[in-house]
Amino acid sequence: MQTEIKKITDVEYDLEINAASADLATEIDEAINKQKSRTTMKGFRAGKVPTAMVRKMYGKSLAYGIAEETVQRTFKSIVLDSKDYEVLGQPVITDIEYEFEGDLKAVVRFGVRPEFELENLSKAKVFRLVHEVTDEDVQKEIDILLGQHAELTPVDGPAKEDSYVLVDMQRLDEKGKNPQGDVQKNVPFLLSDDNLIPELKKALTGLKVGKSKKVTFPGSDGHDDRHYEVTLNEVKRRDLPELDDEMVKTVTNGQVENPVALRTQIKEQLITGWEQRSNELFQSDVIEKLIELHTFDVPSAVIEMYLEAFLKDVAAKNKSKKLAADFDVEGFRDSRRAQAESQARWMFIRDVIIAGQSIEVTEEDHEAHFEKMAAQGGFGADMMKSYYKSMPQLMDQMEQGIISEKVFAFLGENMKVIEKDKDAYEKEMKKG
Repeated sequence: MQTEIKKITDVEYDLEINAASADLATEIDEAINKQKSRTTMKGFRAGKVPTAMVRKMYGKSLAYGIAEETVQRTFKSIVLDSKDYEVLGQPVITDIEYEFEGDLKAVVRFGVRPEFELENLSKAKVFRLVHEVTDEDVQKEIDILLGQHAELTPVDGPAKEDSYVLVDMQRLDEKGKNPQGDVQKNVPFLLSDDNLIPELKKALTGLKVGKSKKVTFPGSDGHDDRHYEVTLNEVKRRDLPELDDEMVKTVTNGQVENPVALRTQIKEQLITGWEQRSNELFQSDVIEKLIELHTFDVPSAVIEMYLEAFLKDVAAKNKSKKLAADFDVEGFRDSRRAQAESQARWMFIRDVIIAGQSIEVTEEDHEAHFEKMAAQGGFGADMMKSYYKSMPQLMDQMEQGIISEKVFAFLGENMKVIEKDKDAYEKEMKKG
């Protein structure tokens, strides 16, 4: 048997295998004799069917199986056992030529870890969202809670920035002219809702009852703009109840006793929420910037590995835990390939940082993490520790989380981080 490893790219190699028929003959004969021992045929005693007949009936299928086993065994011996290559993902037999009792030719492609150095991080500019929670922020949250118990009083209008309105909505064609479909009747909107589409809020504010306006909702993610004609049917004033002890107990299901405690709790929750949002946006920005900075080949096998994980996630959401029969697997894979490559690229960059900075999880990290979890969940740190150590998968997830925190801490210290408030941050993101 002859083998040769050829470099295709910096991260992909081909193992070429050439085996003469004589190299496979012994194994094929052994397989045929084994098959003979359990073959039955009318006119012959069990195990006494002539070898030539067994070879004729089963030889080809047995030989093809041996050919594949030979390829796999050779790959393990030449590549995996040699320790010369760090194989990533699933190797693929890209070519195989074999006819029964003939020579075998096969090619196995495998991917390896890309080798590259971390770029100069000080030149990379990233933004961090910062927000100081104000009394106004707290009051908005309280008003949302009180709004569930507000009295709605019809008024003549026009609609104001804090009005509660009922609106008919008629979809228009792509030119914003002809009606399309049925009218949506009496759709409710609170104009002070921060999540309300700005174009709709602008169109309705100041509008009189019975009057109509055309409004365009901007498309997103490649979708076209949507055009509507909105007609204001009714305007109501919201009268919020007084925030006293009884109302606090009502809106919190008895969890909080008084307004002061409620404001304190809401402020703490908002601070935590903004910190989490800031961290998520910062990490996303950092990852995107690092992917832009580092150009290297990514093994196809690793991209395929991520695509398979995406497909498993889709299947897991179904009751059957399987993909629907009409699911477009190839279309899905094509649509997610760029994302898979980005995730693979980030994984390699992260690994280089971990290795270069000798980042690891210490016992002190464990203790600190369990103490933090205990404080949040109301359980003792020792109980949390015992539970996690009894679940290897949870321990691994926890340790990966700790490592990620250390990686982003390193990046935050070495990249050019510019803090921006909410408005300034959103402007930067729109620049793109």
